[in-house]
Amino acid sequence: MIRCCIFDADGTLLDSMPMWQAITYEYAQSKGVAAPEGLHKVLNRLSLEQCATFYQSLGIPGTREEIVEELSQFALEGYRTRVGEKPHAREFLELLRDNHISVAVATASNREGVQLALDHLGMGRLVEYFITCTEVGKSKEYPDIYLDCARHFGAAVEESVVFEDSAYAMRTAGKAGFSVVAVEDPISQSGEEGETQEGIASLADLTLGDYQELIDRLLPPEEDLGADFSALLGRK
Repeated sequence: MIRCCIFDADGTLLDSMPMWQAITYEYAQSKGVAAPEGLHKVLNRLSLEQCATFYQSLGIPGTREEIVEELSQFALEGYRTRVGEKPHAREFLELLRDNHISVAVATASNREGVQLALDHLGMGRLVEYFITCTEVGKSKEYPDIYLDCARHFGAAVEESVVFEDSAYAMRTAGKAGFSVVAVEDPISQSGEEGETQEGIASLADLTLGDYQELIDRLLPPEEDLGADFSALLGRK
């Protein structure tokens, strides 16, 4: 029985990867530094603190804390003006709420920016628990953020599903015992090793191009939505 759904934000609920790709280079340019080609693919899997350290290695001045704050401000403006929802994401969250399945957001991004976008798009009210990698103290190379979400709802790992768009995060969640739903994103899955569509499919229990696909497969519920979802994922 599925009791808890844990969602990444960027590229999973929010169509924000084009914004992140853009500001990766815009920030470096604002500091007079030429960012290497493909930098967004490197930074995509890092926390803001790790991104700041990487920017320092490129010669951008300032403490890690100062760079994190500057990146957060760049992202905040992007979340305010550039970001939409992944198709039918809000509708799927409403379906979960109506069927008493708990919803968490687990993100490596800045809390303020993600919350701003979720609220603007009508999804913030549907999220019961929100946690960031910064608050947990570890990146998604470790399963701590997902375990924290399940623990918050009193749900076992086997009763929880992680929705992600990046292969490394799917791999982490899968190794920890979570069912994994891959949400397709052309920027997250743009050809890096393990990030191809074939690589993503091998890491996930289910792959979605659009949340409508999952809504159609779960409605109308044959039994209980949590039980139907569990069966769809191959869980007993």
